[in-house]
Amino acid sequence: MAISGKNTRVVINGSTIGGINEASITLNGETIDVTTFLSGGFVKKIRGLTSADLSLSGFTIPSDTEQIELITAFLAGDDVTLQVLFDGTVGYEGDFLSSSIDQGSTVSGEVTFSVSLESNGAITVV
Repeated sequence: MAISGKNTRVVINGSTIGGINEASITLNGETIDVTTFLSGGFVKKIRGLTSADLSLSGFTIPSDTEQIELITAFLAGDDVTLQVLFDGTVGYEGDFLSSSIDQGSTVSGEVTFSVSLESNGAITVV
């Protein structure tokens, strides 16, 4: 059965990041070509390295300490440990390094916040 995205939470150090209204994670698996003359004319591959890309976006909340923690970690070049829980309890956890942060605004809208992160180590299912 499908689940609703309304219960999604992104957690840093045990606290939910405020203002986030969109989250996606992409798990990437590198493949390595090991085709030989004995492969019968077919390409043969094995699994190589695994990584994950995480994208978060939503509204800027200047008083949200978790948003501030993400920005501070980005500026310092530090990892953050995040959980992405798509039903509020089950999802993925790992250390991530921010590759970009974007904030913007329009006259007729809210101030937006988005961050792109790359895994820095193992990703686990929680």
